[in-house]
Amino acid sequence: MKYFGTDGIRGLAVKDLNEKLLKKVANAIVKTYNKNKWNKILLVGNDTRLSSYYILSVLESVLLKHGINVETVDNCSSPCLAYLTQKFNYPLGLMLSASHNPSEFNGLKFFNNLGEKVSDEFEEEFENLMQKPLKTKLKFATHKNKEHLKQYYITHLKSLIKNKLPVIIDCSNGGASEICNAVFANAIKINNKPNGTNINQNAGCTHISFLRSLCIKQKKLGISVDGDADRIHLVSPKGNIFSGDKILYILSKFFQKSNDVLVGTIYTNSGLEKSLNKNKIKLKRAQVGDKKVSAMMKEFSSSLGGEDSGHIILKNRANTGDGLLIAIMVCNILELTNSTLEELTKDYQEHCQLRANFKLAKQFVMTKEIEDTIQKATQKDCKVIIRPSGTEPVLRLFVENKNKEIAQIFLKKLENLIKNQ
Repeated sequence: MKYFGTDGIRGLAVKDLNEKLLKKVANAIVKTYNKNKWNKILLVGNDTRLSSYYILSVLESVLLKHGINVETVDNCSSPCLAYLTQKFNYPLGLMLSASHNPSEFNGLKFFNNLGEKVSDEFEEEFENLMQKPLKTKLKFATHKNKEHLKQYYITHLKSLIKNKLPVIIDCSNGGASEICNAVFANAIKINNKPNGTNINQNAGCTHISFLRSLCIKQKKLGISVDGDADRIHLVSPKGNIFSGDKILYILSKFFQKSNDVLVGTIYTNSGLEKSLNKNKIKLKRAQVGDKKVSAMMKEFSSSLGGEDSGHIILKNRANTGDGLLIAIMVCNILELTNSTLEELTKDYQEHCQLRANFKLAKQFVMTKEIEDTIQKATQKDCKVIIRPSGTEPVLRLFVENKNKEIAQIFLKKLENLIKNQ
């Protein structure tokens, strides 16, 4: 698709998400509502990026004169927006966020009335509608502030807490900052003072070193989310980092039965697959993106799925990834079992996974030399993936092997070949 990546439409505010593009998006929203004969109310939320207000103003310049009423909850997390879209049966929810990206980026994520990321089919049709002119009569609509709705989501999360564990929460100076203050009143919060430009700035689950040092020093469990809080990483009091695959293993042991299916991605650690198989749970691999995971979960009637990046969907609690909800579930398990994260994953042996990102001056070409190197790596039981990111302007290289030294050798070889092509 031309505009949608693995997680909505994303790019640099103003440069990529310019008025021309945003008005095309607004036109397509109007057409989508008219085509489906939906109740003409759009729910909009945003993380803490200042550019969100510019983006919303451009969208509203079209929506409000073509009959689409806009109701806003302002600063919130993506899971909060998804929850409210479902709870109050909005036809469509729009989250303005670029997730874990720096503040100069922004994006648009759409949720349906079930609180799910919209389908590929929706996005394809939406892009088609973006290319066609809007031919409707003027019909003015309203903008309403609905910030009070966030309290429903806050109450929902608080109702799920069944533990009193002392924790440290890194809010990433993002959309979860206000929510964390309300839900985890007694927890230590860091990076919860957003100023519009510090979202994800040396904070959150892509910059976890400071949280790790605090956890070790204070002997407390650490919770880290990204800018819109749909991802999560955990840090034990010993300083061990638990990313998505390990968290999925913990949840699987408590929420899945023999012969159930857990949905991961092409990046899911092979060690997780082996550990699941020992518990007679099958792993199915989707393409990258929590939307792809969600679609495959439906296909196999799976209750649990996610990515090592921290997008985790626990279907009996939410229809999209929710970092804070998953943190609460894991903390409940820790208290119920009187265990540590290390104890809950003692029989999980992960394979070494190495990654590198490249900002290439020209389009990547799969040369014969690169192909030959990948074939040699495969013969040494390596898994190799090279693909353009769907959320950032980079090429991603991934190498996995049970043996770290072997993985390092082939990562270095492929890095050099990609850089010098």
